[in-house]
Amino acid sequence: MKNPDEDCPSCRTVKMKESDGKANVLSHWPIQIKLVGTVAPFLNGADLLVAADCTAFATRGFHDEFLGDKKLLIGCPKLDNAMQYVEKFTEIFRNIPVKSLTCLRMEVPCCGGMTAILTEALRAAGKQLPFEEIVIGVKGNVLGRKKNGVK
Repeated sequence: MKNPDEDCPSCRTVKMKESDGKANVLSHWPIQIKLVGTVAPFLNGADLLVAADCTAFATRGFHDEFLGDKKLLIGCPKLDNAMQYVEKFTEIFRNIPVKSLTCLRMEVPCCGGMTAILTEALRAAGKQLPFEEIVIGVKGNVLGRKKNGVK
């Protein structure tokens, strides 16, 4: 039986192009963790930025300062199902040779779940990647950066 989500435009992988002479910083669609498949071709060899939903709105210059050439996935570790995220990222890390991983999260305790999700998924997949956690304060400032050697 065909998955009804396959026909939904929000679930189809789309490579973004320049429009009206301005370069798109976002290189792909979808960006929601829930909507991305576990074999998404745009993640192959990618520097992956996993950002908590609030981070893009809490910081000025999100695209320039944090996104750059990275591939972006977003979600909320408090409002979404954390175990589904662990399972999805475990499969992504098993199936796709991601080059590096950055977790961008807010300072609030519940947002620390995103780091825990990614750490557990890397462990479960048996992968070790360059992994940086960036913590954003509720006023939009960078509170800290921490590099993790996850095994």
